[in-house]
Amino acid sequence: MAVEYTAPPRSVAWHRIEVEPRYIRAELFDRRTVEETRAFVEAVLATVMEHQLPQVLIIVRRSKPIFTVERYGFSHYLEVAFKSQHKIALMGDSPELRIAQEYIATLARIRGINLRTFANEAAAIAWLVSGDTPGGPAQR
Repeated sequence: MAVEYTAPPRSVAWHRIEVEPRYIRAELFDRRTVEETRAFVEAVLATVMEHQLPQVLIIVRRSKPIFTVERYGFSHYLEVAFKSQHKIALMGDSPELRIAQEYIATLARIRGINLRTFANEAAAIAWLVSGDTPGGPAQR
């Protein structure tokens, strides 16, 4: 299992990316800025490409919610996800993060991307490794 780890200085974003047997588990902590978000997403994308695993679990903890998707450059990443047939599960540790993630998931589904939000990690992993196809409702 390959692990990428960026050490956590206080009040600065950091992340941990682990390659599991059937999916990539990426955690982001203390994210506040556009630059921190982009750095994390680029690291996740690089890991996906390196290991050829299109199933990704993204867990965001202690971070500001994102409601201005274009400002964060997510359109580019959504296009990459669509072209590569990625299957992405999102989780957040606060109600505000989950609401923002629902918004992102709605935009993704409109574009035909297989992205869902989850409140439970076990459910997210079960969906990621299942043979489900795009288009189903979000799991809460």
